[in-house]
Amino acid sequence: MKKQYFVQFSDDSIKDYFALPKDMFKSMDVGIRDIDTDFLYTLAQNMFSFPVFFVLESVIFEHIEKIILEGNIPYYKFASDGIIIKIDSVDTLEMICSSTVDLVLNGLSVFIFFGQGLSEGNLVPTRNWDKPIEFKNLDFEKVDTFIDVHEVGLTIFSKNDKYNSPKKITHFISKAYSLDLENSDI
Repeated sequence: MKKQYFVQFSDDSIKDYFALPKDMFKSMDVGIRDIDTDFLYTLAQNMFSFPVFFVLESVIFEHIEKIILEGNIPYYKFASDGIIIKIDSVDTLEMICSSTVDLVLNGLSVFIFFGQGLSEGNLVPTRNWDKPIEFKNLDFEKVDTFIDVHEVGLTIFSKNDKYNSPKKITHFISKAYSLDLENSDI
């Protein structure tokens, strides 16, 4: 039996979690129980061309750091355990999607950025307990799509007309998963 996922417009509380320019992005939540590498990898591969940037706020597991080092994957370190990876190939994308799933299943968030003229140093997040997450050095005009990957799915913020609605995003999800129509905004 296929794993089910749902797609809904995001609640305002999710939008308020980030300091984003007002009304620039449409946002959707994609919910899936037990997110896995195939789900994330297929979505990212279907939606984006390269480069794609992954922001791992905390690389707390030695095996993830080992994968990055052994794969000779260049990265930008921005905190004691935070890294940003510019992905230019499907092989690297699959490895980093696998590491992303390990992190999110342990309660951490990973951010994915796609756009023109982005650079690693501009994607550093700032987190304060009483304020939304900010990307202070980021020119959001350059961002096409921003994804917050978390334990029970992901939130997609996009200004791209190809996938800026719940109905459109379903075309980019692997056919190995089935859409829960009852719980989706379709």
